[in-house]
Amino acid sequence: MDNQNFKIPVRPGSLTTGNSLGEMCNVSESIARNIMLLIMTKKQENRYDESYGNDIWNIEFEYAKSTASWESIFAKSLKEEILAYEPRIMSPQIQINIVYVEHSYRTRKINEIKKKAKITINAKIVETGEHFSFSTEIFLSPMSVD
Repeated sequence: MDNQNFKIPVRPGSLTTGNSLGEMCNVSESIARNIMLLIMTKKQENRYDESYGNDIWNIEFEYAKSTASWESIFAKSLKEEILAYEPRIMSPQIQINIVYVEHSYRTRKINEIKKKAKITINAKIVETGEHFSFSTEIFLSPMSVD
């Protein structure tokens, strides 16, 4: 199967001039981009499919939940989304680690504490059986402290 995967941004205006839509990327890069989109999209944010997206954004500012609870909700939601919206990989193993990061702003004399999620996914590419690995870090729910 010869799938074409375009790097983002795709240039639709190029269709009328006969130029290429943009640079191509390999299957692993295309899968990684889709996973990142799944992570960053809140449920009901996609107007064409309200089920697309991650449940974590619904509890983004709930500080009463334990770190283990956050990690569990995030991993469960992401696994469900990958199984539903990324058919090019199978058997995804997802690890989420939440850490707290403090940053001081001297000019504004405040400290900001953020949750940082370290996300790691290992799976197999369906078409080739090759190992697929993805990792990223994102910040969640900033909190400022005077």
